[in-house]
Amino acid sequence: MKISVALCTYNGEKYIAEQLESILNQAQPVYEIIICDDNSNDDTLRIISHYENQFPDVIKVYENPKNLGYVGNFEKAMTLCTGDLVLLCDQDDRWYVDKTTAIGEIFEKHPHIDIVCHNIKLFGETVNPSETITYWDLDSTSPDDFTQPQDIIKRILYQGNMFPGMSTAIRNTFLKKHLPLKKINPVVIHDYELLLLAADKDAIWMDEKILGEYRIHPNQSIGYKTFSNFKKSEKQPISRETLFTIFQRHPFVKKTIQELNLNPDLEKGHTIYCLEQYENYLKNIPFAERMITKLKMKYYFHIFDYLK
Repeated sequence: MKISVALCTYNGEKYIAEQLESILNQAQPVYEIIICDDNSNDDTLRIISHYENQFPDVIKVYENPKNLGYVGNFEKAMTLCTGDLVLLCDQDDRWYVDKTTAIGEIFEKHPHIDIVCHNIKLFGETVNPSETITYWDLDSTSPDDFTQPQDIIKRILYQGNMFPGMSTAIRNTFLKKHLPLKKINPVVIHDYELLLLAADKDAIWMDEKILGEYRIHPNQSIGYKTFSNFKKSEKQPISRETLFTIFQRHPFVKKTIQELNLNPDLEKGHTIYCLEQYENYLKNIPFAERMITKLKMKYYFHIFDYLK
């Protein structure tokens, strides 16, 4: 299978060379690296142009005359990819040498799969180098937790995306079928939209192998605040604020299902999920306070109104 890389850059001079080297050093070489630069004003364009001159048969650089933004730039890069598989790539991470080999084998063995997502290690200035922390450690996620149909879409729709773009590979026939993106709201960005569509058809493969490293640094587009203070051992009981967030997500879930034409049963499933989390929250409250809490939730906070 021919593998394309959709790599987007914007003021990435600090790390882009390291990322490109990790891609070029793959045991199974990539077919093409499509780089779309979103009107950088640092040294990024000079660096990627240097690599394009070194590897003209592999690297193709496209400079946007004006800034398209994160989602628009990735949409452009994905559209330009011509390989059988498209691997999304940020400008500041690192790939392990066996990444393309492992991903290609999965797609070959599972023709019904449209997206493959692998685990990644967190690294960077704020991450303790002596402790191996992976992205899926953030909420104790494992492929073993997703054994039934619709398990993955329920997780990513109800709680949020757990598959960063740099760990995502997409079958190009599926990708082109869903381009241009619908861009239904600012939360459902390019990779999240495609993941929801594939998960709705149970066409996502979760691979526990760690095939790259996700850099945590203050200038990244997504992730720094979430991960910089994360401790692997920490897992707190559900708080009132978290419970509110879960219920407040219901209108988003409902609208996303409608606008992406997802399985309509997912709306009822989210209502059940909210009520389950509500019961879990109550279990952590002393019995004597439980009735007062229930009354406050219903008549003061009106938490159940979100489910209408």
